Amino acid sequence: MSQQIQAPPRPAQATLVPKAHLPRLRAELEQQQRFRLDQIEQLASEAALTADEARRQVIRALIMAAEWALGDINWALQRLNRGTYGTCERCTAPVPFERLNILPMARLCMPCQRRSEASKPGGRAYGDIG
Repeated sequence: MSQQIQAPPRPAQATLVPKAHLPRLRAELEQQQRFRLDQIEQLASEAALTADEARRQVIRALIMAAEWALGDINWALQRLNRGTYGTCERCTAPVPFERLNILPMARLCMPCQRRSEASKPGGRAYGDIG
């Protein structure tokens, strides 16, 4: 088993997110937050009405996934409020604006995201073959 050496954390760097885009990213996150809250409410109502246990289990799994996504959204909004939005939580490098534009709740830069996915059981980094 190879031992992974991690570099010490670097001091926080400036974000690559242009300040002019922060209000739009905040609005998008708030819209996603409302969507997830509505989704959870609708799924909970549906679960309460169904008598089918298998269906109820599927709905519970969907609620858990929506709650997980909502947690990521809320965390991104907190980072916006603290001024740390757009900074990788692992290495403190700036998260490229292009990544945040696609996935506004991204917590990690791509190199750290790849390492995170590769370290999961059965996980592979993007681009791995075989």
